[in-house]
Amino acid sequence: MKIAIVNQPLANRGDESAHKAFVRQLAKSLPNSQIDVLFLGDRQDWIDEFCVHLPNVRYINITGKGQRFVWRVIKECFWKKMFFMSYYLPPLSKFRRYIKKYDKIICAPGGMCMGGFLNWMHIWILYAAMKLKKPIMYWGRSIGPFTEEDYVHKIFKERSIELLKYFSYISLRDSISVKFANNFGIAVDEIVDSAFLECPKHEIPTSIINELGNNEFLVFVPNELKWHPRYKNVEQHKIDSFYLCMINLITNQYPDTKIVMLPQTYKSCINDYDYFIKLKSICANKNIIVVDENQNSDIQQTIISKAKMVIGARYHSIVFAINNEIPFISLSYEHKMKGLLEKLNYKESLVEIQNIFDIGNENMYESTLEKVKTMLARNTNVSNDLAKQIVRQGFKNLIKSLIKQ
Repeated sequence: MKIAIVNQPLANRGDESAHKAFVRQLAKSLPNSQIDVLFLGDRQDWIDEFCVHLPNVRYINITGKGQRFVWRVIKECFWKKMFFMSYYLPPLSKFRRYIKKYDKIICAPGGMCMGGFLNWMHIWILYAAMKLKKPIMYWGRSIGPFTEEDYVHKIFKERSIELLKYFSYISLRDSISVKFANNFGIAVDEIVDSAFLECPKHEIPTSIINELGNNEFLVFVPNELKWHPRYKNVEQHKIDSFYLCMINLITNQYPDTKIVMLPQTYKSCINDYDYFIKLKSICANKNIIVVDENQNSDIQQTIISKAKMVIGARYHSIVFAINNEIPFISLSYEHKMKGLLEKLNYKESLVEIQNIFDIGNENMYESTLEKVKTMLARNTNVSNDLAKQIVRQGFKNLIKSLIKQ
């Protein structure tokens, strides 16, 4: 069987962890299958960061003349309902020819490309496969929210629902995404993040060990948020001030504990490392270690496995904490974090921050900080048993779906 994995998000350590865990398990479960991970004109250095080196796995980056027009052409063809016209652009035509070669298509685990972010490339790749009548498995994603606020959002929603109804198998990684699908009359397999498929261990670089010394440490992962549609009108200094208050709360509760920041996004316009350095520079607490952005997801999980606690405003920082059974506080900026913790019965470790920066919500902002202060004093036991049970069952269901069709 020839399998193509498509739509793998890059430049993100969380997505990297999900990819590696998933592809390693897939290659092991189907040793006689050829598994190709296809990209459409992505940066090769980003792809190299994700590679798992196994005999039945290949990484193929498809490019061609006119690559810089791909996004524009895709959007225009969807908006004008002339999808076939996209094939006249060489990179897209080449990608379609590649898709023809495969027996099954799997949409790689990742974020919410089918939803509020309006990722037209994401749905074009799946639409091209659907037009070729290929069986498509949508694995371990979040979806939504979908709106009809204007023509563009309406078209994106219509094409997304058409795809969801076509897929041979769907698994979604949080309960709220499942509700979106169910509202469209679509049955799905409710799983959790693919990173739970394994718990990798890796040697921590000496430079980081030397910085930590023999000190206890906790991991704090802020999120700049301005890249997100929900926060585009929020002033950055409000977001920064919230995280500085968080650092003060942490310091007051654990004065002798170092604070380690682990960048999730890297080498792109959304760069956690640069943001963390900025926060460190304006913070009175000098007991902060910002780990460089070159440490892969396996190293990050190993660091977290030795931490006292994780406070995270990024989804996978919380996945890493649960996976390594470390107490955590989830600063939930969108529904995928809330949905995960609802599924795993960890709502008591959830802090909603979606509305605290809005004008008129000053009381909510203060009460959120008070809630965090209380939660910092707790030491909740964490188990990864349920997460692993759920994702392994979902993976078995995926394999059955791949084999039977």
